Amino acid sequence: MASAGPGTPVSQAATPADGATTAASRIYGVEIVKQGGGVNDLQTQSVRCPQRKVPIGGGAEASFGYTPWGHDIQLVSSAPLIEGGQPVGWRASAYKTVPPGMTLTTYAVCAYPPNGYQVIQSATMPAPNDKRTTLSCPAGKVALGGGGEVNDTDAWLSKSHPTPVSGTAQPTQWALGTAGWETATAVVHAVCTDPVYALTVTHYNTASESPYGGLLKCPAGTVVAGGGASANGPAASLISSRPAKAAETGSRDGWWAQGSDNLQSSNIDLYVMCTEPV
Repeated sequence: MASAGPGTPVSQAATPADGATTAASRIYGVEIVKQGGGVNDLQTQSVRCPQRKVPIGGGAEASFGYTPWGHDIQLVSSAPLIEGGQPVGWRASAYKTVPPGMTLTTYAVCAYPPNGYQVIQSATMPAPNDKRTTLSCPAGKVALGGGGEVNDTDAWLSKSHPTPVSGTAQPTQWALGTAGWETATAVVHAVCTDPVYALTVTHYNTASESPYGGLLKCPAGTVVAGGGASANGPAASLISSRPAKAAETGSRDGWWAQGSDNLQSSNIDLYVMCTEPV
């Protein structure tokens, strides 16, 4: 696994002094905003958070009118939107290899700035096919969200998710993976905060025929704060990795993701991060 970190801060709120003990903080005012519409290949689409709120996570979903197979369509970028040095929303882009036109929907999970809020990004670095490249948050902080972009025209996103996910520990890194016809380069982004009160991180692996994936739900009484996915295989691609509200799922908040491959059967890891509503 390639690793980078801590990365270069893009923007940050006030943080505790070095060596200070930080109590777990709550996330206030979580809401999801989205922007959808027809786009061209590699065209960036963006969505902005409401005034005074910042992106704590985000995602995107690409579609083009029928069930994708293999390399029909794939996400190329999904990352925080930075304007004037400040994180203000989320941005995404996608690519398709067959007609007809393409629709892209970009999602931002927004909230009032959490304690220790900081968005960092790596330098451009090699992203070996079907391997994870990770970006670490500064010491003492957790990775509440993240994403990245692939810089090569013959490669795409296959993985974007929090890590490590083990027991009750909160993730401290964001992982990105690519697939394609050659070794790609990529930039990884991470949304870092102080540890979050009552944050749950759930991981689930599912396998099926392409496209594969599904909805991973939050525990009852919680709201989605972030999530991600890992489509596994040397030719796998992410076509969707984004939040879903209870009104959409019919029961609870969650994270929806789908991957595609040219194999008869493949698998995808789903991740969802949830917190108590405030």
